[in-house]
Amino acid sequence: MTTCWVPGADASPYNIHNLPFGVFSTADQPLPRIGIRIGDQILDMHKAVLAGDCQTCGACTALRDPALNRLLSLGKAVWKAVRTQAQQALSEPSLQDAASEWLTPVADAIMHAPLMVTDYVDFTMRAPGSDRVYPRASNGRPSTLIPSGMDLVRPAGHRPGDDGRPVFGPTRALDIEAEVGFIVGSQSDLGRPVSPDAFEDYVFGAVLLNDWTARDFQELETDGLGPVASKSFATSMSAWVTPIEALSAARTVAPPPPADMASYLKESDRYGFDLHLNIEVNGVAVAGADFAEACWTPAQQLAQLTAGGAVVRPGLMYGSGEAVTGRWGLQDGDAVTVTATAPGPRGTTIALGEVATRILPSIT
Repeated sequence: MTTCWVPGADASPYNIHNLPFGVFSTADQPLPRIGIRIGDQILDMHKAVLAGDCQTCGACTALRDPALNRLLSLGKAVWKAVRTQAQQALSEPSLQDAASEWLTPVADAIMHAPLMVTDYVDFTMRAPGSDRVYPRASNGRPSTLIPSGMDLVRPAGHRPGDDGRPVFGPTRALDIEAEVGFIVGSQSDLGRPVSPDAFEDYVFGAVLLNDWTARDFQELETDGLGPVASKSFATSMSAWVTPIEALSAARTVAPPPPADMASYLKESDRYGFDLHLNIEVNGVAVAGADFAEACWTPAQQLAQLTAGGAVVRPGLMYGSGEAVTGRWGLQDGDAVTVTATAPGPRGTTIALGEVATRILPSIT
């Protein structure tokens, strides 16, 4: 099994089998740049490129950007090559002296949004018995996707008043929806659906999401037009994007598909991911869920996005739908954290980047 020379990395869920991508800066170097997490350190890809012999190829140019979008657009072969080179730099003893100069402690880093999300779609991962033909989804709002660590201001909107008439004010029913988000890298062709079997050719990686919901606003948005005020105010996402390749050991057989589902959703290799999600409120565990129990797989959800001929492109993110169910009366000052772990190769464990958010009072 490959081992890493970075102290503590082999025992960390951010080990050499994980290597999530993020964007960070430091107090003395405030320009955001791409990094790869290894244990409690970040491999600075900007420094790594500057130290190498090649600085002008597509991959090296993209790795000097302050966001992942251009790297995503270069496709699966480049994603794999960059990841392989990072693994070599972090495991080869002869490279330790040089690569040690490219490390920054996570504790010293200021994390930023890892990419500019160009489109956002939110699915439902479960399907009742009468609704199992295809995955249902609604379009989200990329402008209010916020990275882990950013506070959430309690939203205001219309909710039912005591007399049943709508009143405007802060939500009294702010709720958590823990999901897995999938980041698209490759672009599809207009009018050409993507097969679920092409999932790993199009999807770069996965993040955790907290798709916040104002349940009382939602009560007034059930007329068929879909959620607006109840969802549009914020969706929190991980600062780290775990490559799909890192989840290879977490692939698991998905539940049997619905018998009456649409034919374009059929997979030659039907699988999900063995992720276990957890939610904590103020440091206390309140819920957990197994992502592998989803009715609709991430590959089927990707296929649904393009079934009518719509295009997916680099930077699109789609949410799996609510993996953790339940209702919590979240108060101002509450701190909510969503985490997830998955099996790695040969008995190891990897983690998806956490989503941590503190709730601030409404400004209304």
